[in-house]
Order: sequence, then C-alpha cells, then structure tokens
Amino acid sequence: MIRRARTRVLVLALALALTAGIVTALLVDDELHVLHSYASAAPYAAAIAAGVIALAAGGLAISSVRRSLRELEQVTRDVARDTTRRIPPLIAPRDDEVRQLAEWVNFLAEDANRSHQALARERVLLSAVADGINQGVIAVDSDHKIELLNDAARGMLGVSSSPLGEPLIEFVRVPQLFELLEADEAATTEVQLASGVRAVIRSAQKWGGEGRVLLLEDVTTMRRLETVRRDFVANVSHELRTPVAVIRANAETLLSGAKDDPAIAPRLIEGLHRNAERLARILADLLDLSRLDAGQYRLDVGRVPLRAAFEQALTAIETQAAARGVIIEVTVTDDLVVKADPKALDQILVNLIDNAVKYTRQDGHVWIEAKPAGAKVRVEIRDDGPGIADRHRERVFERFYRADPSRSRDAGGTGLGLSIVKHLVESMNGEVGVRPNRPRGSIFWLQLPAAPGPAAESEPS
Repeated sequence: MIRRARTRVLVLALALALTAGIVTALLVDDELHVLHSYASAAPYAAAIAAGVIALAAGGLAISSVRRSLRELEQVTRDVARDTTRRIPPLIAPRDDEVRQLAEWVNFLAEDANRSHQALARERVLLSAVADGINQGVIAVDSDHKIELLNDAARGMLGVSSSPLGEPLIEFVRVPQLFELLEADEAATTEVQLASGVRAVIRSAQKWGGEGRVLLLEDVTTMRRLETVRRDFVANVSHELRTPVAVIRANAETLLSGAKDDPAIAPRLIEGLHRNAERLARILADLLDLSRLDAGQYRLDVGRVPLRAAFEQALTAIETQAAARGVIIEVTVTDDLVVKADPKALDQILVNLIDNAVKYTRQDGHVWIEAKPAGAKVRVEIRDDGPGIADRHRERVFERFYRADPSRSRDAGGTGLGLSIVKHLVESMNGEVGVRPNRPRGSIFWLQLPAAPGPAAESEPS
C-alpha cells in the first residue's frame, strides 16, 4: 500500500515538471537573453516544487493509510473478541490492500464463527448422549481436571453442581480410581464410593488428546441381588434339609420295628405328616414365587369390598389367635372397595394378620385399620410385639429372610410369605412396607387402588 502511494507521488511530480517546461518554452519576450536565463533556471525550480508537492502528497497518503490501519486494527480486535461481528465497508472504502485485508479478516471471522457453532452443536449433542445413558461418564485432562461429567456420574458421586474445570480429587477420594488414571493402559476396578454406590470403573485414553475418560457402572443392585441369591440358595437348602432329615429319620425308625410299638409309632407318624406338610407349603410358596417372577400368576382384578375380605381372612386366623390369647380389633367401614384379585388379596391379608398374631406377645393385641388415601386405600396392621430392628426392617420382604430364625421356624413359617405378599401387592399396582409401632411393635401397611363406584363404572369412557 505504501509503495503504491509513493508511485502516485512520483507520477504527480513528473507531470508537474513537464508542465513547467512547456510553459517556459512558450514564453515569448523581446529580451531573448532574459528568456534564455529563465528557461535555464525553470527546470530546477520545477523540480524543487515537485519535490515539495510530492513530500506533502506522500505525507497525506501515509497519514491516510495509517488512519485506515488504526481503524482496521481496532475493528479487527473487536471481531477477534466476538466472531459474529464484521468489518464494515466504511473502514476500507477504496479497492486497495486495506479493503482486501478487511475482506480476508471478515472471511476468517465467518469461518471461525461457523467452527464455533459446529463445536457448540457437537458439545450439546455429546452432553445429551452422555446424559441419556445410565452409565456415568467422566472426562479429565492431563491434570485430572474435569472436562465432562454427566448426570449419572453426578448421582453416583453425590455432586449437585457442575464442577467443570475442578480437580477430580475434590469430589472423589478413592485411591483405586487415581491408580486407573495413572495407568498406561485401559484398566477396570470396582470401588465403593462415598455416596454408598458400588461402581465398576473402566478407564480409557481420550482419542486425539491427553487425559482420560472414565465409565462408571452402578452395580449396587446387582451385588445386592447376588447376595440375595446366595442367601436364597443357602436358606432353601437349609429349609428343605430339616424336614427331609426328620422324615428320613422317622421312616428309618419305623422300618426298624418302631411301627409295632404303640407308644412310639403314633408320634413318629405324626412327625412324618407334619414335616411332609411343611415341605408341601415350602414347595407351594416357591411355585407361587416362580410364577410371579415369570409373570404367569394370573390375576382377575375386580371390585373387592375390603370389610368382607377381612372377615374371610380372619376365619383362618381366629383359632390361632384364641390359642395365644391375642385380641384382634378391626376398623374397616363398608364403603371401602379396592381393585384387586379376591384370592390374591385373601392370601395377602392372611399372611399379614397371621404374622402379627404369631409375633406379638402372648395375650397381646392386633389392630386392623383401613382408610382412604387419595386414589388408593391404605390398610395398616399393627401389633404390640417386640418389633423389628432397623437393620432387619428393609430386608423382611426378601425370600427366606428372618429377623429371628429360631422363632420363625418354631412358629411354622416358611420365610416366603412376606416375599409373596410384596409380589402380589405390586402386581396389583399397590405398595407394601413396614415401620415401627410406638412404643413397641410393628406396623405392616399396604396401599391398593380404590375401586370406583358402580355408577362411575357404568358411565361411558
């Protein structure tokens, strides 16, 4: 640009010199020697004048160029801060190098803006994908600072904020995890996080950059189910072994000659019958659970009056309650109707009331109450027995789990009743649970959908 300005100045000076020479040659005067003197000095004067004019024009051109460059510099700085801005045409109105430079700056800004938008779309897409999976995803740089943390990882770590750029060690203090980050190759480990979550963590190097990507899988439920399965196998083996051992021993004793002893034979035969009945109950309960797990337990859900269901269930418990001196009080109104399968509801109520009678104290009390709870009906069965310790309360609905195994077996339970209750209630879109009864005892509760009245059922949908 400066070279072009200097060229323009030289052309202007040459034009001025030629003009001065022509004017000098055309001068006509009587005094030829004066004219000749002036003609001899004119080229030098014209050159000096042209030089002065050239310097002035060059200074003006350079000043104009510098002013344009300063304006271009300021606007370019603004464009660098915000790629959505552009250099206006007024900055470089002429078709010269300044204008070309402005156009290239606008082109680069447009390209950078498109790149930023594409990067932002990819980041949003990556975050959406990461938040949409159940596994936790953590990406860290070479300094172990967090670059990406999805919702699942936040839940596992117990983090509610967005700690991007923060050191991972501020949120996870598990030595095994940082050993994964320092490892040269991909590795896997299982750790217990501070939030109580048990997680399998896999690490891998980031593609195209330094740092690591961690994939966290919550295996808490899986490990708990494995424990339940091991306990189930051990418990069912034990439950079957005891009656089988009694049946075998009594049969061998009878075959050895005790069948002819009128004092011993009836007792041994009664033991055979009792333990055979126990085996039959265990197998029946296991079959029911198997059908419930496989979705093969057929339910015929309809309107069931709750008071009539309790009266029928109590007929199976009255004899046992009278033998232990337990008083059962029922507070259920006639207008409470639930949506349930009658046979399944009877099995649920018999199990819960039977447990309350068995495990309450001698000459104790059992209270049965039902009341509306929004769109459901809530049933509570309370007793004044010894209650259930906190560490057992969450597991009482597991198969074969017993808070007091010796008392359960003495009472003749299989350890499967509450598990069946939970499955049946949930199959009918209900809920079931247990909580302590103050000052003593337990409260087993269940909620089932309330059935609409006959008028509501007859209305067209």
